[in-house]
Amino acid sequence: MVAMLLRRVFVVGVALLAGLAAAGREITDMAGRQVTLPDRVTRVYAAQPYTSAALYVVAPDLVINLQPGCFPLGATEKRFLTPAACGVAVELTQPVQGEHSRLSLEAILALRPDFALAKGGPGADTTRITEQFARIKVPVVFVDLDGLAAYPAGLEFLGRLLGREERGAALAAYARQRLAAIEAMVAAIPPAERVRVYYAESEDGLATESDQSFHAEPIRRAGGVIVHQGELKTHFGMEKVSLEQVLMYNPEVIVSLVPEFAGRAYADARWQGVKAVSGRRIHTVPRTPFNWLDRPPSVMQIMGLQWLAYCFYPERYPGQIRQDIRDGLRLFVGSEVTDADLEAWLR
Repeated sequence: MVAMLLRRVFVVGVALLAGLAAAGREITDMAGRQVTLPDRVTRVYAAQPYTSAALYVVAPDLVINLQPGCFPLGATEKRFLTPAACGVAVELTQPVQGEHSRLSLEAILALRPDFALAKGGPGADTTRITEQFARIKVPVVFVDLDGLAAYPAGLEFLGRLLGREERGAALAAYARQRLAAIEAMVAAIPPAERVRVYYAESEDGLATESDQSFHAEPIRRAGGVIVHQGELKTHFGMEKVSLEQVLMYNPEVIVSLVPEFAGRAYADARWQGVKAVSGRRIHTVPRTPFNWLDRPPSVMQIMGLQWLAYCFYPERYPGQIRQDIRDGLRLFVGSEVTDADLEAWLR
């Protein structure tokens, strides 16, 4: 009789615990929404490239998908990722060499996420995104990752959300310190002495961004004066220009998103009239493990901002760039940088 009563008490206790676990916990996301999540989170779906990089930086063990943006993950990029992350679902969010892929809602559900992480901030269509995931009964949490100034608070929020408070705080502190250092450096440079920069986004170098584009924010913050000026015509950017326009702009520095462009420009006689080309100042944006500048813009822009500031003003740079890159990548993605890596990024 006693044994039977004890067994019943045990069953009731288990049921109560299961009910409490199912109830989960309620959090307030960075869009001000109340969201109920499981008490224990082990699988998070990154809904966009912005959140994919941020999630990996804060909690790589919770990653179930990667969205590298425009460029597929190559051997170099994978060298900076954990083996587990290299084996998760990878989505390309824009066409790359004729390919285009995006997981369906059914495929997302098959990944069994505890919740989806989406980018909030100004302009985010939180209603539409929430409704999409509601179809498969997956809660959505919004984090504000809208530009360099938002990254420290976004990283702190993710640390609290994912039970990685110390890591989130350390990442945020690093971001704030480096942002302040570069801001102080740029403020000390007279406007007349700032370098004129052209941002080349395609293999032929003839797709670019205006000086008002959010895609080029790190270039502006690093003290570059973007030569292609005017209002952003579309959210997507990548405005087409002619070589004659680039020759007229005659920038001192070219920042290239595509690795193939630099070699082609240096070998093409038509580009030799551009000061940045004749002066061998084409800098190709690093993408290890995620793009440091754009396509997509992400928390890796903290690394890109330092890299750009050094490329633009090596004599004014506030710190030791090689050590700063080593320290930054060790903190952000837990990877060690070789001398060959540094040479490739800084030459």
